[in-house]
Amino acid sequence: MRRLWSVVSLLALGSLLLSAGVAVADPDGKALYDSKCAMCHGADGVAKEMWAKKGARNFNDAAWQKEKTDEYLVKATAEGIPDKKMPAYKDKMKPEEINAVVKHIRTLGPS
Repeated sequence: MRRLWSVVSLLALGSLLLSAGVAVADPDGKALYDSKCAMCHGADGVAKEMWAKKGARNFNDAAWQKEKTDEYLVKATAEGIPDKKMPAYKDKMKPEEINAVVKHIRTLGPS
């Protein structure tokens, strides 16, 4: 019974915080990119030479940025691109984290 009361109390607190406008922080797309993507695609969006030869894209390429939709980037990140040696991240990142990474990738293109 005490455990049930604790769960009910936590749910009530969560509802109170949400109704008061307290938001949960959005995932840090840059930090996720730096830890999961930069090793191949470069911190600045320029693919490392070894990975570029295997098909890793330069995210600072204006034509590539224009051609690829956010939906494509989400799908490629979640499901991977096996023929390019790009791993799938759907089991390593939550959907909101993948979306945050895609938003960061968009900042790597030219202004």
